[in-house]
Amino acid sequence: MSLSWFNLTAATSRERLDELERWFWENGAVSVTVEDAEDAPIYEPPPGEQPVWDQVLVTGLFEADKSSDDLTNLLSRNGFALSNLEEIEDRAWEREWLNRFEPMCFGERVWILPTGYEIEREGKVVIDLDPGLAFGTGTHETTRLCLEYLDGADIAGAQVIDYGCGSGILGIAAAKLGAQSVCCVDNDPQALTATQDNASRNQVEVSTLLPGVELQPAELVLANILAQPLVELSQLLLAATKPGGQLVLSGIMESQAEWVINAYQDHADLLSQTVSNDWVRLVWSKS
Repeated sequence: MSLSWFNLTAATSRERLDELERWFWENGAVSVTVEDAEDAPIYEPPPGEQPVWDQVLVTGLFEADKSSDDLTNLLSRNGFALSNLEEIEDRAWEREWLNRFEPMCFGERVWILPTGYEIEREGKVVIDLDPGLAFGTGTHETTRLCLEYLDGADIAGAQVIDYGCGSGILGIAAAKLGAQSVCCVDNDPQALTATQDNASRNQVEVSTLLPGVELQPAELVLANILAQPLVELSQLLLAATKPGGQLVLSGIMESQAEWVINAYQDHADLLSQTVSNDWVRLVWSKS
C-alpha cells in the first residue's frame, strides 16, 4: 500500500486560531480539524456563541506530493509550533469512517446496525443507521439512555414526539417499537432531511417539523437536547405531553439535574432519574 497522505499538526492559542486555519487552507490542505490541546471541558455556551478552547491543535491533511519539510519551515516562519507530523497510508476513507461503528445493542431488543454488518434479526428491533451529518447514532450516553428507555417501555399504539430529533434515531426506534404516529422536530433542516432519509431506509413513516408549528399533544415526548434549552422549553414540552403521558428528558449533566427538575416539578411527577457516566435521564408523568 503506497503512502499518499500526511497529517501536519500545529499548536496555537484561541486568538490565532483563525490565522492558523487560514494558513492550512492557503497552503493546500484538503481538510482541517481543530481539537483541544489541554483536555479542558467546555460546557454549554450562551445561545449564539461558538465555544473554543484556550489552547488548540490544528491538523491539516495533505497529499504526498506536498513537501512536509517546506511546510514545516513555512509554518515556523509564520510563528507556529509544529506538534506532530504523521504519514498516512492510502485507504478507503469512506469505509474507514464507518469502521469506527459496529452493531450496538440497547437493552434487550433495540439494535443499531451500520452498513456492512448483519445480525440475526429475529426477536430484535433493528435500526439500520450510519453516522452522518446530523448527530445521533446511539454512541453518546444521552442517546443510549433514551434508547434503553424505549426498549423497556410499552409504546405500541402511542403518539410520540421526538423533539430535537437529529438523525431521527429515537423517533425511528419508537416507530419500529409500534408507535401509532411519530412527529420529529428539529431547528436544523438538514437534520429533518436526515431523519426522513433514515426513516425511509428503515421502512417506517415519521412526520417532520421545524419549531414554531403548534404540536398536537402526544402520549410520549422525547427531548434529548441540552439542559439549558430543556429549561427554556419546559412549558412547550409540557404542553406537548398529554395529561397522564410521559416526558423523557436527556442531554443533562448530573450537575445540572436539579436545575432541570426545578423547571418541571410543579407540572409533572418525576418517575425516575437514571445516571450513566455523569449524564442523566429524567422520566416524568404529566400531571
